[in-house]
Amino acid sequence: MTPLLLAARTAPWVTLDAVSGGGDVVLLAPHPDDETLGCGGAIAALVDAGRRVQVVVMTDGCQSHPRSRSHPPEALRRLRAQEVTQALHLLTKGRDPGPVLLDYPDSPPSGGDIDFAGAVERVLPLITDTTTALWTTWAGDPHPDHGRTARVADRIAQLRPGLALWSYPVWGRFAECLPDLDGTRLARLDVRTWQDRKAKAVAAHASQMTGLIADDPGGFRMTDSLQQHFITTPELFLQKG
Repeated sequence: MTPLLLAARTAPWVTLDAVSGGGDVVLLAPHPDDETLGCGGAIAALVDAGRRVQVVVMTDGCQSHPRSRSHPPEALRRLRAQEVTQALHLLTKGRDPGPVLLDYPDSPPSGGDIDFAGAVERVLPLITDTTTALWTTWAGDPHPDHGRTARVADRIAQLRPGLALWSYPVWGRFAECLPDLDGTRLARLDVRTWQDRKAKAVAAHASQMTGLIADDPGGFRMTDSLQQHFITTPELFLQKG
């Protein structure tokens, strides 16, 4: 068992009010699908509680299948935008405001960086008087876009110090070495009530979860077992100090 999942077994349970600050949430996702995998149950729970969740997707996700001819970058960009829109519609039963797509280039591991200052300025207007929390991917996730997104969130939190800042691990769940893990900040959220809606939302990201794009053997496809892991296990949050 990996270090984070081992720590999660004894992590305290956290309430929805604790991770949301009692109000609305702005959620930063590096790619279309991270919002569902990391926080799909929490999104559904918040909306059922009468809260507003504004999802902001940082990149276009086009590097998931870079060699596909059936889905060249512009087609894949449109598809992934449709998928995240549908996933959120399923999670919120149509009560979400729709994702904000910043459309920065999806960076391969050796790629460039997100326009840090530009991203911050684009997200700040989405934070309203009723926004009490900012959620972001964990800086310890072993994917460069996840770390970059966390840095954007850190800067926003500096400019809006009243926000509760929580990060959600995605790929860090499975990393064998996590030098940045502080298990004392880790908490579990029970989202079993919303598991069926999360499963449908995960399936809505068909380009990532199925063989829909069949002409890029090196393209990303999440295994069925990993999909089930995200659907059936508690959602994890790390509180930022």
